[in-house]
Amino acid sequence: MQWRAEAEPPRGRGRALERKQLIAVVALVAVVGGALWLRNYFSPGQVVRRQLFEAVAAFENGKILGVMPKISRSYTDRWGGSYESLGGNIQSVIEAYDDLEMDYDIGSVDVRDGEVRIGLEFVVSGSWEGSRGAVLGTSLDPCRATLLWVEEQPGWRLRETEELDIPEYREELERRREP
Repeated sequence: MQWRAEAEPPRGRGRALERKQLIAVVALVAVVGGALWLRNYFSPGQVVRRQLFEAVAAFENGKILGVMPKISRSYTDRWGGSYESLGGNIQSVIEAYDDLEMDYDIGSVDVRDGEVRIGLEFVVSGSWEGSRGAVLGTSLDPCRATLLWVEEQPGWRLRETEELDIPEYREELERRREP
């Protein structure tokens, strides 16, 4: 038996062509992947999620001026609320409690015709007079809301709370609900 050396791949022009093809394929994959990522990153649903995240962070840090720019000046809700009354309610919670924390879970995200609806479950906890506890909702009975966001200048803002269930205020919310 005679052993033969394996044939070596061609050197020179053929090898350079393979390398150029590989670089072109990698570049194409990077461009397509980047475009898909950017499309997702700047999609209305993702932008609104980031807006909500920023508003929650500002609320937890007691910064009302970080929350209010996320809310439309034309905000309304079925309970007679407005931009001003919502801001007042948020400010009163910030002033009444220390170490606020909002645990939330985004459920549905529906994007249609320049609007984004987000279904949300949340629990707000905080400290008051040295003890820590639930402020709104509990892990067993969380608050629920459907929020309508619209694109305005210069960005997406909360325009309406379409549905709201706060366990501690169910009866009051039902009484105040406009038909």
